[in-house]
Amino acid sequence: MTGSEAPFSEAPFTEESLKTIVVEQFEIPAERLAEDATLEALGLDSLGLLELLVAIETQTHKEISTLDLPITPGMPYSEAARVVIQAVAEAPVVGAGDLVPE
Repeated sequence: MTGSEAPFSEAPFTEESLKTIVVEQFEIPAERLAEDATLEALGLDSLGLLELLVAIETQTHKEISTLDLPITPGMPYSEAARVVIQAVAEAPVVGAGDLVPE
């Protein structure tokens, strides 16, 4: 057999997907994810943003370039969510061996 691609779910990454990761990974109550709450106010500093992106990459099997991702701790959650969801939609799928196992 030749190398076949690992089967990955192509379910779209949505705002609800992001909310689930934020709530579970950072133990932030969902009701705190208000439109105007900044990431910093939610407790997500620069290191927290990197941790969030790693969690998203692990879940989606997509590689997100942090250098090209224009999000900062001072950005409102709703705006950051739009940026992240767009980045995931455009990101390439990586091989299963390229990610940390679940």
